[in-house]
Amino acid sequence: MTIHKSKGLEFKYVFLLNMDKAFNRQDSSSAIILSRTKGVGIKYVADVSVSVEDPYAPNQLRISMDTLPYQQNLAELQLASLSEQMRLLYVAMTRAETKLYLVGKGSQEALDKRQWGKSQQGRLSASLRSQLSNFQDWLYAIQAIFSDENLAYETRFVTDEELTAEEIGQINEPVLYPADDLADNRQTDDIRRALDILESVDRLNSQYRSAIELPSVRTPSQIKKFYEPIMDTDGLDIMDERASFRPQPSFELPDFGKKAKVTGAQVGSAVHELMQRIPLDSRPSMAVLRSALTQVQADEAVKKQIQLPKIASFFETDLGRLLIENSDRVRQEAPFAMLKRDDASGQEFVLRGILDGYLLFEDRIILFDYKTDKYKDSSELLARYHGQLDLYAQALSRSYGISQIEKYLILLGGEQLQVVRVD
Repeated sequence: MTIHKSKGLEFKYVFLLNMDKAFNRQDSSSAIILSRTKGVGIKYVADVSVSVEDPYAPNQLRISMDTLPYQQNLAELQLASLSEQMRLLYVAMTRAETKLYLVGKGSQEALDKRQWGKSQQGRLSASLRSQLSNFQDWLYAIQAIFSDENLAYETRFVTDEELTAEEIGQINEPVLYPADDLADNRQTDDIRRALDILESVDRLNSQYRSAIELPSVRTPSQIKKFYEPIMDTDGLDIMDERASFRPQPSFELPDFGKKAKVTGAQVGSAVHELMQRIPLDSRPSMAVLRSALTQVQADEAVKKQIQLPKIASFFETDLGRLLIENSDRVRQEAPFAMLKRDDASGQEFVLRGILDGYLLFEDRIILFDYKTDKYKDSSELLARYHGQLDLYAQALSRSYGISQIEKYLILLGGEQLQVVRVD
């Protein structure tokens, strides 16, 4: 399972593999880098004549140099890419309920010899963070620099000698007791007492089932299920809807390729990343949207599913213009956590998640959430996500002490873009 697909899910034990895999920096190798604020940055390429003694050697060399605008745009692009990697690592590490395993490859001797530098204001320096190229380096740098502090994780190096069959061992399955052999089947006092204890435990489990089954951590996506109706309509309505459905003929040739089908979750993740990369200093044009889309880390098949005209039309709405006019007040992809009480058991649990975005004013907060679900009637999504937005609003209200929270759903999965206020 990819990190993007795991968003909103939780597991008892999580293994995050390939921590040493280098970040994807293909965007940084382009000869042209666009920036909304700084303009176009290009590499300077020139053919230079040189004198050589060997008559068979070439007398011209092609050199490439990074211009100053190119260097500035490259630094801006790398900062945005590293920020996205940090958000991905946060999502991955918060999927575990009991224990998290971070697995990577590396030489302990080589890692210990590296110069990790010093901390700045209680965190890794910005220059060090920009130089490191994978998750493993980030975590090892934290361990090396803050070795005197009580960190929430520990590092262990496993060598080839520890991965032998003798060291790992084998599971010895016990011989099953013959079920039909009743020769020694006698209920002693100990057995009767154990059975009484088991019956008492079963009664307690039934009585306090709500508290036992309550997880210590939940996400808004899980709690949203409580607000969804089991069936929106009765059986007769559903039968009528199917009877009125008339499939449209399709003349497309079948695709016998082995390409994986693009999922709604992939499109949703790509849209969320795209909305973060769009500059809000002015209303974005289609050229700006296409440039931002090239920076999204997704397959081309996924990017083709994103309808840029819908996103452009959002910035023509009242809410879109409000974001541009107050870009300094916009907060996007903001993680949160708060305590919530379960009504059934009366116990408290931790609720955590990531907000798509909000506008922070002195007297009110405008919360907005992007949705790419396919729909025919916006009321369907309004009913589905009403409870989830209420939880987001509670978290913001507790964090800032502001009671007036306006909630909006930005629906991108219909024929036309819709911005719906949720009361």
